[in-house]
Amino acid sequence: MSERTETRTAAVVVAWHQPELTIQALQSLAAMDVPPTTLICVAQEFTPAEIQYLREKAPWRTQIVDIDHNRGFSGGANVGIAAALQAGADWILLLNNDATVIPSCLGRCLDETRREAAVAVVGPGVYLADTPGRLWYAGGKQSHHFAFTRHRGLRRASNKLPPSSDTDYVPGCCALISAEAWRTVGPFREDYFAYYEDAEWGSRARDAGWRCRYLGELLCAHDVGVSSQQRGSLGLSDNTAYYLARNPLRFALETPSVLLRASRVAGLMTIWNGYNAWRVVRSGKASVGGSYLRGLRDAVRGRMGPKPA
Repeated sequence: MSERTETRTAAVVVAWHQPELTIQALQSLAAMDVPPTTLICVAQEFTPAEIQYLREKAPWRTQIVDIDHNRGFSGGANVGIAAALQAGADWILLLNNDATVIPSCLGRCLDETRREAAVAVVGPGVYLADTPGRLWYAGGKQSHHFAFTRHRGLRRASNKLPPSSDTDYVPGCCALISAEAWRTVGPFREDYFAYYEDAEWGSRARDAGWRCRYLGELLCAHDVGVSSQQRGSLGLSDNTAYYLARNPLRFALETPSVLLRASRVAGLMTIWNGYNAWRVVRSGKASVGGSYLRGLRDAVRGRMGPKPA
């Protein structure tokens, strides 16, 4: 028996409403050249009608995990990956419901794990669904001293894709995760709820001796901003502003080293906040600025979990 057939895989789609988009994500996974052994959809806060729609339209082997409240991306991903591990998966392809993959995605990502040692997670190049000629992700950088993150190649021409390399993190939008690494490193921090949980997990994985890999092939399309109602925009919604202010700052504040903690907080309060101030202006909504300030305040107070109503 070949190595490929011996490897048990699962694909997990994390969704919050948006049943039509969710079906597109599931169908793209089921149509891959190397199909996952197990296909799981975590449906958070779906109405009965939406769940019925999923059951009718999803690929026949989809396991639907119906959660009656929103646990955020990190919580939903944790639930889906736990189900994948219970099913015996060695590798789990995590996908957001506003993304789709091309047929070779899983096979090519698995090939990368066989070429490289100690790989915790692999993520391919991702392009913007509304502008396919532009990149969304081609490797990620998390500043060690300043804690802010950036996607390499963001909005650059997709025909100038950087080659494969180690990376600081792989976004949960499309990530092939090692079951062994997941058991060692632990799950996403559910108290982050959404955003930055992938960078924080990548930091823990690298600290534990694992590697994060970017695969220099365009294998995924991301419909950016659908869940925040900012489709294709670099602006911010109330929710994204809150979590992008709070979670990186909380990460910095929890840094054990006093000097590194000070450096990270300073970097976020100047460079990161300066960049996001521009994004707040682009949103055109005063409420977004208020949400960003509340996120900073809650980070200092240690108030985590979902954004307060």
